[in-house]
Amino acid sequence: MSSVTVANITPRAILNFCATRGVAPERLLSAVGIPKNLIAAPDGRVPVQQVFSLWEEAQKHSNDRLITSHTVEFLPFGAYKIMDYLIAAGSTPREGLKKFIRNFRLVNGAFELQFTTQNGQPSLELQNPFDSEESSRLYLEFIFLAIQSRLRFTTGVDWRPEEVHFIHPPPHNRPDYHQAFHCPVRFNKAMNRMLLNDRSLDIPQLQADPLLCEMLDHHAQRLLKQLPVEDDFLSDLRSALCEGLYRGDVRLKTTARKLALSYRALQRKLKEQGTSYQEALDHLRHELAVDLLTERQIEIEEISHFLGFSEPSSFYRAFRRWTGETPQEYLRLPS
Repeated sequence: MSSVTVANITPRAILNFCATRGVAPERLLSAVGIPKNLIAAPDGRVPVQQVFSLWEEAQKHSNDRLITSHTVEFLPFGAYKIMDYLIAAGSTPREGLKKFIRNFRLVNGAFELQFTTQNGQPSLELQNPFDSEESSRLYLEFIFLAIQSRLRFTTGVDWRPEEVHFIHPPPHNRPDYHQAFHCPVRFNKAMNRMLLNDRSLDIPQLQADPLLCEMLDHHAQRLLKQLPVEDDFLSDLRSALCEGLYRGDVRLKTTARKLALSYRALQRKLKEQGTSYQEALDHLRHELAVDLLTERQIEIEEISHFLGFSEPSSFYRAFRRWTGETPQEYLRLPS
C-alpha cells in the first residue's frame, strides 16, 4: 500500500529553488528517499510524507525562512497545467476556485480544500488529516501562497485575503509572513484558512471563458478517475467513521470491517499515512463539532452525544483542546 501522493510539480519547484541557493537536488532527494526518476516523470506522483521531509530538508540546507514564498516564484502560471487554467477560465475568482477545489486531488491527494461561510465571512479552508502539524507546516503555507499568486495573475490586481490562519504555532525566528501574504497571518487558530471577502471573490477575471472552464472541468474529472485508488483511502475511512458516529459505534474493529480490512491491516495503513486511528477519529470529531456548532440550530448537548462523548464536560474539554476556546466562546455567545 503506497501512501497518499501529490503531483511532482511542487517537489520539482522546491529542488529548482534550492539549486539557486547552491543546494544540489541529488543531495536532497537522497536525504528523503525520493527516486530521481519520480521527479523527472511528466505525470509523476510522490508520497506526501516524503514531500514533508523534502520541505524540511530544503529549508534546513537553504537556511531560508521564507522558502515557501520563494518556491512559489519557481512555479509560473501554467506549471500546474489544467488546474491553473481552471482558475483562470472562471468568470470570477469565486467560480475559478470552485472548479479548482473540485479537482484539487489532481495535484494534491493529501489535503482537502473547501469554501465555507461563517457569520457572512467567506473563507477557503485547508483540511489537514495528518497528525503532525509541524511536519506539514511548510506545505500548508505554500498551498495558500500558490493560490494567492495564481489569483493575482488571473485578476491582474494585488489579490489578497483579509487574514490567513494556521493551526500550527508560529515557527521559531518567525519570518515576515505579512511580506509574503500582504495581510495579517495568525497562528494557533482553530482552522487553516484564508479569510476572504465578496469583493475580492467577485472581481472579473482577465481570461474568463465559462465554456472553456466547463470543458476543462469535465476533462479534469476524467483525469481524477485515473488516479491511484490509494488516494481514496482517507476518504473511505472518513465515510466509515461518519457512519460509525451515526450508529454510535466507532470501535476500531467495527470500522475495519466496514472497510473490508482486519483491524491490524487498518492500523498498518493508517501508520503508512502518518496518522493513527484515534488521531483520524479525533480530527473528524473536531471538524464535525465546528460544522455542527456553527449551524446554531443544534444544542451543544446533542452535538456532544452525536460525537460519542459520554458527557458534555468531556466534549467541552475536547473542544477547548481543538480550538483553545469553549463552544460559547467560539461562537461569542453568553455562557
